Parts: sequence; C-alpha cells; structure tokens
Amino acid sequence: MNDEKIKILRSFNLFSDLAEKELKTITDYIHKKEFPARTLFISQDEEPDVVYFIYKGLVGVYRTTKEGQEVNLSIIGEGEVIGEMGVIEELPRSATVEAMQNTIAYVLTGKNFIDLLKKHPQISITLLKSLSKRLRKLTGKIENVMSKNIEERTLETLQILSRFFPKKEILLSHEELATIVSATRARITEALNTLKRDKKILLEHRKIKLL
Repeated sequence: MNDEKIKILRSFNLFSDLAEKELKTITDYIHKKEFPARTLFISQDEEPDVVYFIYKGLVGVYRTTKEGQEVNLSIIGEGEVIGEMGVIEELPRSATVEAMQNTIAYVLTGKNFIDLLKKHPQISITLLKSLSKRLRKLTGKIENVMSKNIEERTLETLQILSRFFPKKEILLSHEELATIVSATRARITEALNTLKRDKKILLEHRKIKLL
C-alpha cells in the first residue's frame, strides 16, 4: 500500500524532488478521501485545518460577494493543491471549493503540512511557483472577461473543461457554467444556443458536447 502511495505522491509536483525515504514518512499521515460531484471541500470563511491534493477529478473555486453573487476564481484539476494558503496564513478560508465531478483527493492536516514546509524548503519554492502560476491565470481571466464577448468566453471555457470530461461531454448545468464563466444564467443560455446554432456544440440535458 505504501508503494502505491509513494507513486501517487510523486505525481504531484510538490513532492517530485523528495527522496523515497522522505515520501515514505509522508505516507504515514496522508490519507485518501473521495468526494462525489457537487460536494463541498471547503466553505468560504471556515477555519482552515487541512490541505487537499487533487489526485483524480476536477474542482471549482468560487467566492461569494457581500451581495450574494458567486464569482468564479479558478478550475483546479489533477496534480494541484488546494487549501494551502489558509493553513499558511492561519486565516479563514477566502473561497469555497466544490467538486465538479467525482474527485479523489489526498488529505494532509494543516499542522503536518506546515511541518513539511519547514523540513523541506524546496517544497516551499515549488509552492510559490504554483501560486504565481495561479495568479497569472487569474489575471488572464480578468483580461479575458474584459476583452471577449460572452460566446467567445463560453466556448473557451468549454474547451478547457472538455479536457477533464470523457468524450468531451461536459456534465454541467447552465447555472454551474454561468458561475465558471462569470455571467448570468440567462446570458449563458443565450450563448449556448448561439454556439449550438453555429454547430460548435451539441446540447442535451445537463450535457454539452464540443463538435
């Protein structure tokens, strides 16, 4: 079992430079957890206590404004880490994280994660690079929202999401897609109908397929 865990840990960039002996130590206190689609990993404003390593699946990260509007921040897939900033900063969670499809994650307590960073400085460097990459993506997303029309943004989002769904069949409701694209449900429905008319997608109940 430990050999399997070591192989899984090596699939994460954060652990790729660690020796097998060090990875074996981590396997003693990291454990697997499965999340069905539409299950919350993290709720905004809750106290941070664990870090999640996404092994299989896809999750969405969004923040709810004071006015009650949900703003999509990012989509995170396999090999990524979530929940680490709250643990490092010792501040309430800044966003909600929800499984967009059945997801398998490996879970580490906040204390064990901090101990790991102290013991292995190279992990901190890899983590900083990952956070920088996320920031660039978020900046690009903001520029995208400002420069492209709703149909272009919707199609681009569907193309990204299709990498995580078998046969490029995206199993999301219009409301869920609206949250990701940062648009209203009505605007997303209009955009999807336009893309369907232009023969760029097929629409079925809770299923969108790229052509």
